[in-house]
Amino acid sequence: MVAAAWPVFLRYGFKRTTMADLAQAAGMSRPALYLVFSSKEDIFTALMEKAFSEILVQIRSNLGSCNSVEQKLKFACELWCVRPFEATLASPGAKDLLESSFKFAADSTERAARDFIGILVEILETSAQRTHKPPIPLDRIARTLANALPGFKGAASNPAELREMIGTLITIILAGAQNLKQSRG
Repeated sequence: MVAAAWPVFLRYGFKRTTMADLAQAAGMSRPALYLVFSSKEDIFTALMEKAFSEILVQIRSNLGSCNSVEQKLKFACELWCVRPFEATLASPGAKDLLESSFKFAADSTERAARDFIGILVEILETSAQRTHKPPIPLDRIARTLANALPGFKGAASNPAELREMIGTLITIILAGAQNLKQSRG
């Protein structure tokens, strides 16, 4: 059922999607759908939890194919930020979905964001092990990077520009770590 809801939400956005639309996409009656989910908000929350979980699993399972901390950070941000940004450009309902995720799936969104920050911390730890302890805690660096991404999405006019902004911030973060290593070494 949840998988059938995704194209409906993408097509109509959250606000215009009805339980009847969702039931039809799932091949069930509206009353039967209400037996499984009490509201479209519940369906949307389940959908967002599934989407976040899949993104986080994909990030974790593919980090090993990246050769450097910079590549790992860029890869993680690509899946977490750039691909959803591309979806908002490709689908009229996607922007509404992203905005609705903060309203209707706030707990799921916040939990997923914490998990993403945890992944960033793990990536940064591999860099910190080769340098000295940074003066700024790694979790604060990771939160700064993660929290900058929505602003970058708002400022970028296309995916290439978004990637450039993310890459610049990652370069700044890693250059700062490298400068610390050199000044202490």
